[in-house]
Amino acid sequence: MSKLKKWFIKVAFPVIINLLKVYGEDIVRGLVKTFYTHMSEKEKNRAHEHFNQAKENMDKAYTAETEKERDEYKFQAEFYKQQAEQNINELQRLAKEFADLEEKTVDLVKDKTSRMDVEDLFKLDKSKKGISLKNDTKLIDVDLKDK
Repeated sequence: MSKLKKWFIKVAFPVIINLLKVYGEDIVRGLVKTFYTHMSEKEKNRAHEHFNQAKENMDKAYTAETEKERDEYKFQAEFYKQQAEQNINELQRLAKEFADLEEKTVDLVKDKTSRMDVEDLFKLDKSKKGISLKNDTKLIDVDLKDK
């Protein structure tokens, strides 16, 4: 084996693997953040809408002319308040779920990357002195099933 190949395997390839781990982690965290932001914005908007509806109904209850109307508006206000509280609870559940998903996925990417061998990514042709990147390699086989 040439000195270049020995150096590449011993020095350069571990650096490449570490870079892949760092960039893989950044990509995962960025994607999860994007998805969470999208989902949480929808839930925040629902909560805000429900709180506004609760306030409107409570305002109507204060100005209602009959006790029956007042009770109906208070009932609706309570309903929308509970809906808003459920939205807030859903936000908390989403935050935990996305944090867990992020950590599991980052760990998976790091694990799979750590187990990569130089020949998984590069052709080390014995008849040639060079090193080339493989074109048709499936780099990381990710099983998305719950474990």
